[in-house]
Amino acid sequence: MNEQPEAAVICLAPGTFRVARTVRPKALQTLRGSDNTVLAGDVPVERWNREGAIWAAAGYLPADYEKSGQCEDTVSNPCQVAEDLFLDGRPVRRVMKKSAVDATTFYADYAANVVYLGQDPAGRAATLARTRTAVTSDAPGVVIEHLTVRGFANLAQQGAIVVGGKDWTVRDSVITANHGVGVMIAQADNARITENTITANGQLGLGQYRSQGGRIDNNRIVKNNTADFWRADWEAGGIKVTRSSSTIINNDVSDNLGVGVWIDLAGDGVVITDNKIGGNAACGIRYEISRDGRITGNKVTGNGLALKRGAGTGLLTGAGITVNTSSDVTIEDNAVGGNLNGIGVQARSRGNGPWGKYVLEKVVVKGNVIDLSAPTTSTTGYVESGAPTRESDRGGVRFQDNRYILDDADAHKFNFNGGTLDFKGWQNAGNDTAGAVLPA
Repeated sequence: MNEQPEAAVICLAPGTFRVARTVRPKALQTLRGSDNTVLAGDVPVERWNREGAIWAAAGYLPADYEKSGQCEDTVSNPCQVAEDLFLDGRPVRRVMKKSAVDATTFYADYAANVVYLGQDPAGRAATLARTRTAVTSDAPGVVIEHLTVRGFANLAQQGAIVVGGKDWTVRDSVITANHGVGVMIAQADNARITENTITANGQLGLGQYRSQGGRIDNNRIVKNNTADFWRADWEAGGIKVTRSSSTIINNDVSDNLGVGVWIDLAGDGVVITDNKIGGNAACGIRYEISRDGRITGNKVTGNGLALKRGAGTGLLTGAGITVNTSSDVTIEDNAVGGNLNGIGVQARSRGNGPWGKYVLEKVVVKGNVIDLSAPTTSTTGYVESGAPTRESDRGGVRFQDNRYILDDADAHKFNFNGGTLDFKGWQNAGNDTAGAVLPA
């Protein structure tokens, strides 16, 4: 691409291109693949020697480096190590000491620069992720389309594709089997991420940081966090948006081992609409210490049921949709069911942000269908933790015109004022006075 001028359309033939150095497009360039065009960040591992019951290959690892990221396993922290091993394109599970290697695992010894594998690689395609980033630059107007980007050793919170300039488009591509984030929008306004499959990445499908006016639409963002970063409360799962604004529309965000769609830390003006958000290990949608959010028309099912570290069943733990100490948020016309909890509104002490103290206020939960028939512990409503963030917080939270599916009309499924209420008690407290209970 260095030889091509700005605004050039660079077409790649079918085949696998091993990327040893990051591709850095110029302004307005298009990088276009065709069927089966692959940018690969892994290298073949071919020099294997048997050592008793395991096989060893020397000389393929980089020098050791500082690790980061919070893992489910806080003892050995395997998620922090980015050089993943593949056999015939399938990842091999990492262990963190040589003595633990068995027929299903591998170990990377950085001090000795040796990879150990517990099965005979003869006749197999063994590869090791090595290049950190596939594509990035700060040039504007770049288009990436019709590519598969896989096997990059990007570190935690770093993208295999890093959108670093304004007005980028990433379209109709497959971003998979990279160690950190599939696509990261970093200080790059007006990005369009559309019609991609972003799957099986080690940490997060898509991240957005300090970027305004993004549009994330018609993507499949599924089965991410394969490296098992902390599911409950770290940068893992489907989509994470921080200090940014965006429209997230018509995506399938499912089966990620973390939060489905997470707006956190000064998100401002994020619209989440008409998405399918299901089977994520933590919350389906979490809108946290942010403001001016609109969450409408989503189908949110089966989330929050696969937590490990930090697991619990209370409304503070997670819900299909949760709003945490945020302001001016509307949650309307969503179908929410089969999640750890229904819709949860939380007030906590969360400190200050760019517009002052983070508070819970002006949150409207309206016109949703909320199925609380299963699991039996599921609830919905309002909860506080620690000192209230503002005396008027609760007055700014309104549940209205919602319909609830209950297996027992008298069940105490509604959190309010430090306890739980049945539906009549919930209405007597001023909530959903025009709402209704539907049979399970």
